[in-house]
Amino acid sequence: MQRFRGSDAQFLYNESPTSPYVTLKAMIYEPTVAGSTPNFQEMKAFIAAGVEHWITAGLGYRVLRAPWDLHHPVWVEDNSFCLDNHIHHIALPAPGRKEQLCEFISYIMSMPLDPNRPLWDSWIVEGLEGGRIAWVCKMHHVLADGLMSADHIINIHGGNKKAKSTSSLKPSDYVFKTFPDPPRKMQLAIDALKDLAKSYTIEFPSFYREYKAALKTRKKIKETAPTIPAYQAFMAPFTMINKPGSHYFKYRYEKFSLSEFKALSRSLNCTINDLVLAICSEALRRYMRTYEPLPDKPMVVIMPVSSRHDNRGHKFLNSEIQNNSVSLAYVPLDVNIESFEERLYSIKQGSRGAMEEIRRTKGLRMENFADYMPGSFFRILNWVFANRQKHKKGPIANMSISNVPGPREVLYACDGKLEMKELLSCGNLTDVTSLGVTVWSYADNLVFSCFFRNSVMPSPHKFTQHLQDSYAEALATHGPKEEADVTPIKSA
Repeated sequence: MQRFRGSDAQFLYNESPTSPYVTLKAMIYEPTVAGSTPNFQEMKAFIAAGVEHWITAGLGYRVLRAPWDLHHPVWVEDNSFCLDNHIHHIALPAPGRKEQLCEFISYIMSMPLDPNRPLWDSWIVEGLEGGRIAWVCKMHHVLADGLMSADHIINIHGGNKKAKSTSSLKPSDYVFKTFPDPPRKMQLAIDALKDLAKSYTIEFPSFYREYKAALKTRKKIKETAPTIPAYQAFMAPFTMINKPGSHYFKYRYEKFSLSEFKALSRSLNCTINDLVLAICSEALRRYMRTYEPLPDKPMVVIMPVSSRHDNRGHKFLNSEIQNNSVSLAYVPLDVNIESFEERLYSIKQGSRGAMEEIRRTKGLRMENFADYMPGSFFRILNWVFANRQKHKKGPIANMSISNVPGPREVLYACDGKLEMKELLSCGNLTDVTSLGVTVWSYADNLVFSCFFRNSVMPSPHKFTQHLQDSYAEALATHGPKEEADVTPIKSA
């Protein structure tokens, strides 16, 4: 039994009927030899061998919450765990194009996971156009952030054709049989109070000193660099994206050439992150003005930044499992700036200020108090967010845009019988936003995955079309002269 860290627990506390906090990874494969597609049992054996190391680090555990959320939940081994219950088999309706796959992803991402079992599920999807096959994995955000997911994907695939044989392994072999029964509610409550007391007496004083130092550093940054904009929570305008809506979602994605994208960013003298934000800002500007006037002040996006390599780990709470290690950068997107170049410059300045603040303060913000706050605190916080949304006050941010570097080399499955052609990733939506963009790279692909709240964001295909058009226009205007092809890669 292991206690959640606050960085993981807050994803459970923030969950609601209209925000299930699930994430998704979809790996689309193509046979390396025509007509030699592995069957369902071979795919299951490949998955079983690949996730073996992850079963005892999260996939085989379920969550137990403390009574009244006195302290963070605990991970407990699931005595009923069996991989057969988490690997399913379906086929898309003909012709199995990109649109059918997106509709399937939209459906499963709209449904919450069963809290009484390990918080993940997956599907082997056949019937894709061109003889392709996909492994679609849906999991709760408590199990992994973006970089951890990328590491797991690389480990599962072995990185090349020489991955070990999986033909003799069976998913039914991976069953927990020896773990004790989970603790009763009284024991959960006693343990929660003990750990909460230890949090405040042992960990909190040193953390508070670090936090005060971060506040002083943040103040110095503002004094020494007043021209660099520094955005914080609740500085965003209320827009159509922040209206409340239902739990039905739509998923769409567009794929571009990573090498071409890098060349464009060099031509514009900006980072890939800056260019991602600029392309999204142009698509957002075009989409929003169809439905409502543009806000009179800059929109604000949350950009998760990995903090996995810092040394603020804590051990005494028996919390070896920590799956989410990110800091949050608040970056302005001023969609009122008509010129793409001027808006990109504004984004560069805002992103530079946000990243410099994270670097110098080690990402410490008020959110880091999550380790020391019981679940009841987050209930109050969520009520505040909902009340602000009801009265159309500024949300914590307008949306989230994340950019995760995925595997750089081509990956293979089933002893090299399958080559991964596409890697899709989709994050969750909070109740106070109805649009999120998750950008992942893989080999020479750069995929923009767009997640929409169905009842709030009409015609999601218009937004993805604006992404295509915005990128094509930027490449035609600012790209290297030798780049003649400005068309995004069309996915099967």
